[in-house]
Amino acid sequence: MSVIMANVQLQSLYDEKYREANSQLENITDSAAYAAFNLDSTQAYSLLKGFEKDSLFSEVILLDNYGDVVAKASKTPSSSTENWFVSFLPNYETSTINHALTFPVFRDGKHVDSDVGSLVGSIDYVPTADEFHQLIWTIFLSTSVEIFMTAVFLCVFFHRQIGKPLSSIIQHIDENSHIDRTNRAKLITVAGHEKDEFGRLIQAYNTSIDHAAKYMNKLERTKAELKALSEKDPLTGLANRRALLSTLSALCEQNSRFAVVSLDIDNFGGINDAYGHQLGDELLTTLAEILQSTLKDTAIISRPGGDEFIIVFNNYTTPEALIEQLNPVLNVPLHREDINNTQWITTSIGVTVYPQDAHTPQRLLHCTDIALYVAKDAGRKCIRFYDEDADLERSRRDVTRKKLQKIIENDDFYLEYQPKVSMHSGEVVGCEALLRLNSNTKQDGAPVEIIEEAEKNGLIVALGQAILRRAFSDLSHYLDALPENFRMSVNVSPKQLVSDQFISDLLTFSDEFNVPLTRIDIEITESCQICDTEKSYKVRHWLKNAGVTVTLDDFGTGFASLEYLLTYGFDQIKVDRHFTQALPRDEDAKAIFSVVQYLADKLNMGIIAEGIENIDQQSYLQHQGFDYVQGYFYSKSLPIEDLMSFLENRHLISPAIEGVDR
Repeated sequence: MSVIMANVQLQSLYDEKYREANSQLENITDSAAYAAFNLDSTQAYSLLKGFEKDSLFSEVILLDNYGDVVAKASKTPSSSTENWFVSFLPNYETSTINHALTFPVFRDGKHVDSDVGSLVGSIDYVPTADEFHQLIWTIFLSTSVEIFMTAVFLCVFFHRQIGKPLSSIIQHIDENSHIDRTNRAKLITVAGHEKDEFGRLIQAYNTSIDHAAKYMNKLERTKAELKALSEKDPLTGLANRRALLSTLSALCEQNSRFAVVSLDIDNFGGINDAYGHQLGDELLTTLAEILQSTLKDTAIISRPGGDEFIIVFNNYTTPEALIEQLNPVLNVPLHREDINNTQWITTSIGVTVYPQDAHTPQRLLHCTDIALYVAKDAGRKCIRFYDEDADLERSRRDVTRKKLQKIIENDDFYLEYQPKVSMHSGEVVGCEALLRLNSNTKQDGAPVEIIEEAEKNGLIVALGQAILRRAFSDLSHYLDALPENFRMSVNVSPKQLVSDQFISDLLTFSDEFNVPLTRIDIEITESCQICDTEKSYKVRHWLKNAGVTVTLDDFGTGFASLEYLLTYGFDQIKVDRHFTQALPRDEDAKAIFSVVQYLADKLNMGIIAEGIENIDQQSYLQHQGFDYVQGYFYSKSLPIEDLMSFLENRHLISPAIEGVDR
C-alpha cells in the first residue's frame, strides 16, 4: 500500500512539473513563431537563452517548418540517483513538449495562418525524482528500525510464551508417533501452562488418541472383513471377478502355461422363467458345489456373475487331459422335491490357453468368451477351444451390427415394388415391397445379406419396423389412384411378427398415413422358424379380423412344414423362385408345383409363383391354372413412381388422376 501511495505522489509531482513547463513554452510561442518565420537565429537564441538556467528543462529547440534548427538552448542532463527501491517508483528522466507554430501571412488578398515551425522542450524530471527518492529513503530507514525493534521484542515474547511450550508439545507428539498405537501414549503437561490453551490442547490430544486407537482397531477388523467379502461371490462363496483378475495377473507374471475355462449353463434364462429365480440360485449353488468337488484339487474356481463360472487350470498339460477333466460337468443333476424327476442341466464350455492365445487377464477372458460363444453356436453341451477365425468373425458381426444400426437410424434405404399379376385376368393385383440400399451404403452388403445379418444380430425387428413405415408412407401417396383390390405386400420376420409392438405399429402407421389395413398383405419369410406358436397364432387371428392377408413366403426352402399350414391358416402360399426356374423341363419341379397346388386348393389358400422369367414358365403355370405370379417376365422391381407408370401403361389406372405425386 505504501508503494502505491508513493507512486501516486511522485506521479502527481511529475504532472505538476509538466504543466509548469508547458505554460512557460506557451508564453513565448508568438515570439518564437515570428523568429521562425524570419529565420532569425539571433532573435531566437536570445528568446531561448533564459532556459539554459531553468531547472525545468534540459533542452529547448526552435525548428523551422522544414525541421531545421533555428536556435537551441540546452544544459547537461541531471544524472539519476541509483537506489534499489527506485525500481518500485515511476522513473521518467525526460519528457518532450512539442508546440506547433503558426504565423499570419497575407495571401490572395487575406491573412492566412501558415505553419512556420515548432517549439520543442525536453523536461528534466531527475531533480524532482531525486528529492522525492531521498525523502522516501529517509522514511524507509526510520520505519525499518522501528519494525526491527518491534520484531525483536515480539520474537522474545512469543518464544517464551508460545514457541518453547509448543516445541515441547511437538517433540512429545513426534516421540509418541513411533510408539504402537495400542499403547495409547499420552502427552505430558507443560509447566506453567496447565490451565491455559496449551493445557486444554494437551487434554484434547490425549482424549483424541484414546478414541483414535479404538477406532483404528475397529477399522482394521472391518477392513479384513470387507477384503474377504470383496473377493467372494455372496451366493456360492467362490472367488468373484476381482479375485479372478488378481489370480490371472499373478499367473501371467509367472509366465507359466495355464488354461482359462468359461462355463455357462444352457438356457439358464428359460429355467428362471419356468421355475423361478430361487431355483436358479439353487442351481448355481449346486453347480458350484459340483465344480468344487470335481475340480478342487486341480483348478481355481470363480463366479464373475450371472450363470458364468471361470475355472483356471494352472497345471494345464494337453487339450485331451483338460477335456477329460471337464466332461463330468457337461451334465449337472438338479434334485428338487417339487420336481418329480431329476433335472439334468447341460453346460457349454469355452477354453483358452496362456500364452499361446493371449498374454493379459482381460485378453484371456475375451478369448474364453469367444470360445464359449462358439460352443453355444455349435449346439451347446460341448467344449470348444479358442479359435482366432471365430474371433474375427464375431468382430465382423459387431461391425455389421453397427452398420445396420446406422442404416436404421438414418433411414439409409428405400423400397422398390415388384408387381403381382393375376394369370386369369392379366391385371396387376398387388406388389411386393423390396429393400434397397442407398448408394452410400451399398458397400455394406446386398439387401439379402443385410436382412440375414439383422436376423442374427437381433436388429430385424427395428429394421422391419422402418421398412413397414416406409411402405405405408409410399402407398399413402398413390392410394386413391390404385384399384380397390390392390394390396401391397411387406415382408415380415417371424421375430417381428411376435414382437410386442407389431400390432401397435400396424395401427399407428395405418392411422398416420390414412391407409386401410385391408390394403396390406404380410409375407412371413420361411427362412426363420416361428418359435412362439401361441403368440403368433393370436397375431394371425388379429390380422385376419383386421382384413390383413398373410402369405407364407419362399415355401419349400425353409423351416415350414405341413403343420405350419394347418396352424396358421395362411391366405396364400408363395412358391420359391428356385422351383419356378426349373420349369417346365424339370419333372421334379413340376411334381412339387402340382402337390403345392393341390394342398393350397384343399386348404382354401391362394398360390403365387415367383421368379417367372420367360414365356415357357408363364405358359406352363397358366395352363396348370395357377392364380398369381410375379417375376422379371412381367416387370422387375420398380420405384413407386415407375410402378404407377407401369400400371398406367396396362390401363389399370387413369393417367390424369389429380393429386398424384409423380
